[in-house]
Amino acid sequence: MIDRPFASIIIPCRNEERHIASCLDAVLAFDWPKGKLEILLVDGMSTDKTAAIISEYAGKHPFIKLLTNPAMIAPPAMNIGIKAAKGEIIVRLDAHSEYPADYLSRCIDLLQSTNAANAGGRFINIKNGDSVWAEAVQFVTGHKFGVGNGVFRTGAKPGFVDTVPFGTFHRDIFDKVGYFDERLTRNQDNEFNERLIRAGYKIAFDPEIKIYYKNQATLGGLLKQAFSTAAWNVYTLKLFPYTFRWRRFIPAVFTLYLVSIMCIAPWLDGFVWLYTVPGAIYAVACVIISFSAGLNIETRLAIFITFPAYHLIYGAGTLFGILDLVSGHWRRKLGQPLKR
Repeated sequence: MIDRPFASIIIPCRNEERHIASCLDAVLAFDWPKGKLEILLVDGMSTDKTAAIISEYAGKHPFIKLLTNPAMIAPPAMNIGIKAAKGEIIVRLDAHSEYPADYLSRCIDLLQSTNAANAGGRFINIKNGDSVWAEAVQFVTGHKFGVGNGVFRTGAKPGFVDTVPFGTFHRDIFDKVGYFDERLTRNQDNEFNERLIRAGYKIAFDPEIKIYYKNQATLGGLLKQAFSTAAWNVYTLKLFPYTFRWRRFIPAVFTLYLVSIMCIAPWLDGFVWLYTVPGAIYAVACVIISFSAGLNIETRLAIFITFPAYHLIYGAGTLFGILDLVSGHWRRKLGQPLKR
């Protein structure tokens, strides 16, 4: 019989009463011996029933424990969980997601077989609701035209990559490279993974390891998330220049390009058509991809609207982050919860 290592699953959470039970049900179904497992849920001062639901599960399963995170954001939650963990393997999970029964065993097998410092799989976006907008968000955030070449979102061959969602780690890696930076309300995973790579470690990816991620339910929710993430890309880059990845800043270039059309078109005279060619190509691509999706007409129209809205708001978030840097306001946001 294979001697399985003790694994500590850490789940940062805050106001997740709609999702925490399904997440825990999925974790309890993992094909991992319960005697080699603990589940640490680190609650960020939830104002809904999240803590009560967790306490109910903990009453039935003694290896489930509820910890408190007064800082209310993910990096301190992870650090609290890591310091309290007993396992030689640390597994971060997200309360907004569900996982197949073999998720844990596949992640740990990949971690050990590749001698990596971190291992993980790919997002499978699932609809967070029944509306056409939920379906459009699911489509756009799983398409390369929507999210670029992030392999964990669009699928790829197994191998070593620059990041994976959430992550499965050897416990001692945190003693070697440090913990999660508690200034980063967003992007703490990206920064930590870049730090691993800079220290000479590898991150292993296998698309057969699946995470069923519940994305935003509405276009407004997606755009709010995109704006915040893009701004935090800038703050993170300011603190840690080694986190730069070109794919995160293309929407800002696109947004500036569209603004520039309005500003300089009057001076281009007969050459204005040449300057607008990239925009026209983008519009045609939106039409082709949206209307070849094989869905009903309402959803296709929603997808057609979601692509440019998502890209423009992401670009606007990047530009806003740059303005924040210039004004100095960005420092006030470090380590602070996002406004809901």
